[in-house]
Amino acid sequence: MRVLHTADFHAGRTTRGYDRTPELHDALTEIASLARSERADAVLVSGDLFDVPNPSASAEAVVYHFFLRLKELGIPSVVIAGNHDSATRLSGLSGLLGWVGVQMVAELPTDLGQLTRTVQTRSGETLVVGVVPFLSERRLLRAADLLGQDVGAWRQKFRDGMGQLMEYVGRSYQPGAVNMMMLHTTLDGAKPSGQRSITLDLSKTYTVSGMQFPAGTQYAALGHVHKPQQVAGAVNAWYPGSVIQLDFGEGGEQKVVNLIEVTAGRPASVTPIELSSGLELRTLRVTHDTLERRLDEARSFQGLLKVVVSAPAGTALPGLKAQVLSVLPNALAVELDAPELESRATPFAEREGLSRLELFERYYKEKSGALPEALRAAFLEAQAAVRAEAAEGVEA
Repeated sequence: MRVLHTADFHAGRTTRGYDRTPELHDALTEIASLARSERADAVLVSGDLFDVPNPSASAEAVVYHFFLRLKELGIPSVVIAGNHDSATRLSGLSGLLGWVGVQMVAELPTDLGQLTRTVQTRSGETLVVGVVPFLSERRLLRAADLLGQDVGAWRQKFRDGMGQLMEYVGRSYQPGAVNMMMLHTTLDGAKPSGQRSITLDLSKTYTVSGMQFPAGTQYAALGHVHKPQQVAGAVNAWYPGSVIQLDFGEGGEQKVVNLIEVTAGRPASVTPIELSSGLELRTLRVTHDTLERRLDEARSFQGLLKVVVSAPAGTALPGLKAQVLSVLPNALAVELDAPELESRATPFAEREGLSRLELFERYYKEKSGALPEALRAAFLEAQAAVRAEAAEGVEA
């Protein structure tokens, strides 16, 4: 059996105001062509089809055209929702998507048996996929924090709950079938890119252990982390990553899809296939003294640039952005890295342990002076209202 695994399309993404939809169209067209040329029996998409809950019509057209193309090729797919997707929106479309061979699981169903999807492939082999769409931990963490409870304990509850859910889904594995698990989550040991959607310190977010995958899992198809990788210390668990470089933190990453070759009861063989679609993103760091020369050297670069200019303290650089754009119209961002700007920022160590009110007072003082008593009272009132809302959510 040959299965193609991809994830994290983020259709509708703009990078510093630059629309990435045409590049995503090219990438998904390339992936569909690979599904045909590599004779894929099925395609797995591990969440984040869209970048925002209410995507544009053009973003929707790109994604749904991809699934229509798979239908034309006779290749079924199994898809889950990610944290950027609207789960209710995708659930509402699941019936229609089913007509083109897409088995969509966007929300946790009341019938947990729906978390197991079976695909009868053209080769006659059976693929069983245990699917766990993104389960939000944000509200749980927010409520625990506001109520003054042990966030670490709540994090462990999430981890244990995910393990129990995975164990339950694994009971549906079939001895004579290929058995896989698909999740949109953060796995212990995953190394992130610089993308905005993931906390860079993975030790401080909700994670799942690779040891929690049920016995018999031949491949774990993961989504959520944009850096392509096999996660060490787990079963055969892989993030294919995003299909194009979505932000400058991903600059330099070679984007891939994974081809899994596997038979029932045997270890899976995984081959990352490089994608050629999508513009390269690059951060160009220059000094004030070398600015003109370095800009001229970068003229031939065909991708998208972020230019960071280091200058001595007190240096005024009027018209810097215009100067850069006159030479490099593909520069999406121009930033000045000056020592005095860095010194104005409050170090994290000085903020750690402060209450929300103390942080707000410090911020207001830096911007406008002493915090007025009326504004202080309004802040406390708003904070109390948030606590009450969170408490009601926990009780419900």
